[in-house]
Amino acid sequence: MVVRVFSSASFHPSSTAWLLLLLVVATVDLGAGPWLAPVDGGAVGLREQLSIYEQKRYQRQIEESENSGLYDATDSVISLTAANLKQRVFNQPHASLVEFYNSYCGFCRRFAPIWKQLASDLLGWQKLVSVTALDCSRDENNAICREFEVMAYPTIRFFPPNYADGEQKIGEPVKEHDGQRITDRLVEYMQHVENKPTNWPNLTAVNRTDEMSTLFDVGSLPGATRPKYVYLINEKDANATVGMQVILDFHDTPGVRVYRVHDSTLSANGLSVVDGSSMSVISLPIDEFARDKVREAIRLHLRQHHIVVTNLSTTSTKKTSDGSGAAGTTEQNISALMEQKQEAAIRAKVKELGAAVVYQADLEEAIRFALFHEIGRYKTIEGDRLVALRNFLNVLVRYFPFNDNGRRFLTELRQYVLNAGEERLDGEAFVARVKALETERKPVFASNHWIGCSGSKEGLRRYPCGLWTLFHYLTVQAAESDLSNSPLEVLEAMHGYIKNYFGCSECSQHFQQMADRNRIWQVATKDDAVLWLWSNHNEVNKRLSGDATEDPDHPKVQFPTANDCPQCRRKILTNHHNHQQYTMDDGNEWNLMEVLAYLKHMYAYDRRNLFGLHDSSLPPHGSEGRSEWGGAAASGAQTSYHSYGNVLSDIDIRFSALLYITCIVMIVIAIKMVVKRGYRKKMYPHDILGKV
Repeated sequence: MVVRVFSSASFHPSSTAWLLLLLVVATVDLGAGPWLAPVDGGAVGLREQLSIYEQKRYQRQIEESENSGLYDATDSVISLTAANLKQRVFNQPHASLVEFYNSYCGFCRRFAPIWKQLASDLLGWQKLVSVTALDCSRDENNAICREFEVMAYPTIRFFPPNYADGEQKIGEPVKEHDGQRITDRLVEYMQHVENKPTNWPNLTAVNRTDEMSTLFDVGSLPGATRPKYVYLINEKDANATVGMQVILDFHDTPGVRVYRVHDSTLSANGLSVVDGSSMSVISLPIDEFARDKVREAIRLHLRQHHIVVTNLSTTSTKKTSDGSGAAGTTEQNISALMEQKQEAAIRAKVKELGAAVVYQADLEEAIRFALFHEIGRYKTIEGDRLVALRNFLNVLVRYFPFNDNGRRFLTELRQYVLNAGEERLDGEAFVARVKALETERKPVFASNHWIGCSGSKEGLRRYPCGLWTLFHYLTVQAAESDLSNSPLEVLEAMHGYIKNYFGCSECSQHFQQMADRNRIWQVATKDDAVLWLWSNHNEVNKRLSGDATEDPDHPKVQFPTANDCPQCRRKILTNHHNHQQYTMDDGNEWNLMEVLAYLKHMYAYDRRNLFGLHDSSLPPHGSEGRSEWGGAAASGAQTSYHSYGNVLSDIDIRFSALLYITCIVMIVIAIKMVVKRGYRKKMYPHDILGKV
């Protein structure tokens, strides 16, 4: 049992209930629940209350959770940031293979194991090429990803050694996403490196007619010794890469040198060895002409001649930090711990409220990420991409639930885009304008955190979840308003946005194919638009159920569930004459009218939940601003008001109400006693208190 003491600054100042709770100087924590109140003094106050064991335990938890997106210290991938990318890839004595990815991209999550395995397989080449990755979803990396013209995720680039920084110096593209094909493309690039370092191996095929003694030349490499054995990999196909890969595997093995030999007259690929003392050539048997088989044949020959070559390690070396000390539990780590505890409290509250809740915070975070990250990652915005941006901003201006500042922010941003006319927009200038308008019109955003779309792990849910939620909300608001007669208004904006801006290129292609297959352009009414998006979202959930992108705490199921909306599904319909059943795959069929009513109720304007906002007074409440929105909210709906960091506000309200009623009752009783006995005799304070 741990006893914690909280100061008065730890509690929300607006809650009268805390006045009584301040009389209790300690709260008991049995270790099972999250900490719900911040401590005065931040990390310092908390650090004084933690035992040494707790500090070490939480420090370990923080270290385990502090990873750069999809890669961490347990694999062989080097995580880069905007601060060190150029330093790592420009003017280096080795090459670099960089993956630009987005941790929210579904394909990136499925590709991550391939990239990790590739880094492990190439660990023996680390003096020649490093396998790295950079997460473009992070705020600090947004500008560098735009500078390197990352248009889709994942984007892989090769940077040769001694690569100089300059205009359009963004590396060579690697378009393959299969581990073996990436390796093939890599060695092809390495073969044609122009400005080779002194330790760069010879990947060009040698001539069989060359004098054997020349294969043993030491060359000008400092400290080089004459090899004892030279291995010749005979290749029939000039485009084969097996020989180059094996050369790279043994490039720094003492006493060994490997060459490729191309001879189209050979009946088969093969392997031979030249003894440096006798200059005799011996053929070595191989089961199959593949990298691992050739490599193992060479190792076997070396072992037979008492030369031990250890297997290449697949364990990554300890990754260095940014220079901050690892000793002790720092105040920064304690602050991170507080955020983790607060995250846990938020997730617990969200779970308690259920899945059928739309949070204002998620809506705001979705458009924030779209405007500051997705749209701004393009160097130029023109043509269809510019039209898609205008359509997207149009529906946001009409239907997004912002306060006056937020509406002005969106309106002026739309005008800025319209002023570009048919010309192009500069992506960097667009982001600068977004930031400037946010500063000029602040406060605009009331959120700084995902709430209902928060994932159990880094990279799960969040932006994709928020984008689905945003467009569901917009279709319902459009259906409930008279601002436009077009049933395709929101769907067209969504289609254009996902086609031109959504970072996961595979996801974007799937959506476009699904939209064409399910006849998006034939939607006839606004209600049909609501149902079309709902139906296609369920189709995506069915396809991705059990996928690597699925959050185990939020499985991808058909929505709404039978528990959330029993009336939305009908039981199995059976024809008793022919005993045929008319069902969907899951044994039920949807009642579309009930589904539509449910969606309109769930995504109603007045049902936005304000839990998790750092300032719940910023978003419009109730019917505020409805004349500018034109929608009709579901009747009887209530909005919950919660401030971020005060998870116990429901208890606050109940406690305050109870305290208020108790005080009123006591005052009424006291007044009644005074009035009742006033005509009999003079009353004294002890008489009143005694009766009370």
